[in-house]
Amino acid sequence: MEIIYFAPPSTGGNFLIEIIKWLIQISSSIAVGVILFTVLLKLITLPFDFMSRFSMRKNSLKMEQMRPELEKLQKQYANDKQLYNQKMMNLYKKNGYSMWGACLPTIITLVIFIVSINAFTAYSEYQNREYFYNMSKSYNAVIYEGIKHDDDLITLKDGVYEFNYEKIVNVYENEVQQKINNEYESNGIVYLLEKEDDGSNVKYSIYNENGYSKFTFDYNNGIASPLRCSIIPNNLVGDQAFKSAVNNNLTVIRDGQPESFAGTTDEEAIAFLQEICQDKSAETFRSINSNFLWVKNIWVTDSPTAHSVLSDWEAFKNTYKYDISAEKTGQGMTEANYKNLVAKLEFEKTAPNGYYILAILTAVVSFLSQFIMNKSQKAQMELQTVDGQGAKTQKMMMWLMPIMMAVFAFLYTAAFSIYMIISQVIGILTTLLINWIADKKFKKEIKNNTPETIRGRVHEPTEEEIAKSKEKTKKNKEKENVKGDFITGSVNPKRVRGRLK
Repeated sequence: MEIIYFAPPSTGGNFLIEIIKWLIQISSSIAVGVILFTVLLKLITLPFDFMSRFSMRKNSLKMEQMRPELEKLQKQYANDKQLYNQKMMNLYKKNGYSMWGACLPTIITLVIFIVSINAFTAYSEYQNREYFYNMSKSYNAVIYEGIKHDDDLITLKDGVYEFNYEKIVNVYENEVQQKINNEYESNGIVYLLEKEDDGSNVKYSIYNENGYSKFTFDYNNGIASPLRCSIIPNNLVGDQAFKSAVNNNLTVIRDGQPESFAGTTDEEAIAFLQEICQDKSAETFRSINSNFLWVKNIWVTDSPTAHSVLSDWEAFKNTYKYDISAEKTGQGMTEANYKNLVAKLEFEKTAPNGYYILAILTAVVSFLSQFIMNKSQKAQMELQTVDGQGAKTQKMMMWLMPIMMAVFAFLYTAAFSIYMIISQVIGILTTLLINWIADKKFKKEIKNNTPETIRGRVHEPTEEEIAKSKEKTKKNKEKENVKGDFITGSVNPKRVRGRLK
């Protein structure tokens, strides 16, 4: 038996990996941790997103306001793009339209997106290597730790493990003979029971929950006869120790007396132990909840051609950038050791890791995002070029971007696909909110800045005129409220052309 040395994974000082790792730990769920990381990044980029989207929406509203003039220029300079651009720039300057207001925040957001790709890629390598590090620890623990004995079926006396023959057979005869392949508990130790029938002989085996001991006997015509037993002493590390331990450190007790029993052969015992090591390795991998809905391993792409565990050693090294030169000489991961770790993960090595669902969702959400963006920038797309080519380009991008996002989802991990979907959903909601705020503010500015016109001329009343207007309105109201008779002189009678009315 060989100890498998798999170096513990390192984050390499990457603070983004540390953040993802911390969020997953506090949420106790990989998927929730990824979502929290996405929300955190969106909060960091929110000021830049707000500046960018607000500026874009404001420009779009100004462009809509300039539409009559720009459409006139389009007709006038339909055959002169350069002159149209020059006139358009002059109109931009006159109306306070800024072409660069949205550029810097957009560039910052794009940089963060690229950094996120690298962070998720690096973390997927780290996480998958951690899986195999933990699997190797479980594999080695079988050799390092020894067995649990219940001092009933199995007893340790003076360094020798004793199988109590009568009690083991009694377990079958009186308690579980009708429930073979079940479990039996003795003093807190769980024993697993197996039955093998080859047509001529029926063999029974009992081994403890850690799998470090096994007792096999046949049972014919009501007579039980021991066939073999295997046990792993605490200090077993290599083949030589195993060779002496198998013959000297176990015995079978029948009728209170030790029975001569050589035990199993070295090859049988080693094969038995190795199978247990492989079982423990597989149990460790399956105990890590790395699945997400239909995806088996969230750190692998959501694809039917991908699998949650790579069966090929070379593919593992290339995918997760595993360098065997970094391991201890003679004890590092080898192809044989890797195959031992994944030997009992046949389902994980062959079952589809996903079905492209996340890639499709990514494309759908991306299309919706582009559609909303195009609707909010309709004026810009139609008027920024004399021939309307900008609108055609934007329509093409509305289909091209979803395809690009789907490709990203296919190339990278399912975790990154979840990040893109959540990020775009948040982006859609913030875009709608920012557009609403920008629209209200723009309408208010237009209302406040619209001057009063008199006979086609702009007239802005002075403070004195405003005061006189208020005084006049006040006097008129007072006159309307006065009651009396013009004969008594209480009011001045109204006259029409010098006559009393």
